[in-house]
Amino acid sequence: MKFSPVLLISAIFGSALADSITLPESLPNGSYLISVGADGKPTWTEVATANVTDTPKRDITPGSTSARLGKRFPWPSQTYPYCPGGDWFLLSDFYDHAWNAFYDSCYANGNHKFPQGTVFANYQGNAVAYMCAYSANPCSADEWVDAVNWVSSNCVGRSDGWMEPGYLHVPGWNKRYGYAKGGSSIC
Repeated sequence: MKFSPVLLISAIFGSALADSITLPESLPNGSYLISVGADGKPTWTEVATANVTDTPKRDITPGSTSARLGKRFPWPSQTYPYCPGGDWFLLSDFYDHAWNAFYDSCYANGNHKFPQGTVFANYQGNAVAYMCAYSANPCSADEWVDAVNWVSSNCVGRSDGWMEPGYLHVPGWNKRYGYAKGGSSIC
């Protein structure tokens, strides 16, 4: 396979960022803003979210017909899904809990721009759904749906109720959407 120089530089840049924030191993279920302090250690603050009960849900069953019928957004060039490897986590924690919880939190905080160099994350069991903000960035619930569907169509590792981590790197928007196990290095 032939790689373009821009894609190769983006992949190297993305790999270098992957070690910048290590998620806490576990936190109580909920939404958090995670940042790295001057000492290089991550700090996390619980994010209050609105009680959103009427958010529209999408068919997010892995392998569903709506999973990747086509991208909904005109994603910037050099946007790519990636399966970084690492610890697998419970498929049910992600698809039955973290997916909807992140969607609801993202929807509730959608007009808020998260600060540069932070991670907006939702912990549910051992699964973490997240958005990395490399510059001040809002979280878009509809982008989240499209990003996860794109990633899950590429990161297809699943076995005995476990799934592999993955993310969609969007350098043109200075953000990344993904899912991983608590304790993983991301962004």
